[in-house]
Amino acid sequence: MNTIADEFDLKAMGFATDYLRTEGVLLTALIEMRRRKLFAVLNYSGIFDYCERRLNLSRAQAYYFKTVAEKSEEVPEIKQAVVQGELTLSEARRIVPVLTKENHKQWIEKAKTLPQRELEREVTAANPKAHPVKEKLRPVAKEVSELKVPVDPKTEENLIALKEILSQKLAKPATFAEVVAWAAEVARDKFDPVRKAKRSSAISSRKSDPTPKRGRHPVKAAIHHGVILRDTMQCTYVSADRRRCEQKRWLHRHHEVEVSKGGLNTEDNLRMLCRAHHALIHSQFSPPGP
Repeated sequence: MNTIADEFDLKAMGFATDYLRTEGVLLTALIEMRRRKLFAVLNYSGIFDYCERRLNLSRAQAYYFKTVAEKSEEVPEIKQAVVQGELTLSEARRIVPVLTKENHKQWIEKAKTLPQRELEREVTAANPKAHPVKEKLRPVAKEVSELKVPVDPKTEENLIALKEILSQKLAKPATFAEVVAWAAEVARDKFDPVRKAKRSSAISSRKSDPTPKRGRHPVKAAIHHGVILRDTMQCTYVSADRRRCEQKRWLHRHHEVEVSKGGLNTEDNLRMLCRAHHALIHSQFSPPGP
C-alpha cells in the first residue's frame, strides 16, 4: 500500500467534502441576501452580478447559483438537497428547467442516481428547450472575434435576405460576418438611446418647460434625451464606498422629488436607476407597514 498516495487521497476527499458543503452554505447565504434585497444595497444588480464581480466566480458558476437560488423560491426542496449534500450545485442546475412543486421528488431522485448524460437526455425529453445551444463570443485573432448563436427559421430567412440586400448594396458578394456587422450598426444607430439622444440634442435645446406642470404627465422627449445623455444610459446609484452601479439594462427614470410631492418632469429632478436600485430607493422612503 502506498502510504503517501493514501495520505493525499484522504486529504483530497476531505477537501472535496468541504467544497460540496460550502456550495450549500453559500447558496443559503445568497438566497437570504436575495430575500432581503441586499445586493442592491451593496451595489450589485443580483446574484449573478455579485458572484461574478464580488466573489470572482466564473460566469458558469455564477449562473448555477443564480438559477438554483431562483428556483428555490418555488421549490425549496432543491435548496435542501444541495445543503444536505444530496446534490451538487451542478446537478441541481440541470433539473431546474423541469422542476416543479409537484414533481420535485421524481427529478431530485433522478439527479441523484442517473449519470450526467442520461439525466440530460431525460430533462431534454421533458423540456426540449432545457439545453439550448450555448451562445459564445470569443476572440480568435487580433481584432477578430467568433460569434456563435442559435437562430430560428425566421431569423435564418432574414439573414439570407439581408445577405442578398447587402450584396446588392456593396456590388459584391457579402459574407455573413459583413451582414451581422451591418445589421448591428443599423440597429444600434436606430435604437441606441444615447445615439438617439445625441441626435435630438443637435436639433433641440433640451430646455425644461419654462412653466412645467405639476402632477403626473408624460416626460417630454427632449427632457428624456437630456437625462439619458447626462447619465450615459447607466444607473446613477452610488454606494457608500463611492462606486457607481455598472448596470446598463432594465433602467427606469426616477423622480428625485416624487410627483405626488410636487416633483416636476425636469432634468434636474430625473435620473436613471436600474430596476434593483429603483426599488431600493423607493423602499427606503416608503412608510413602514402595519
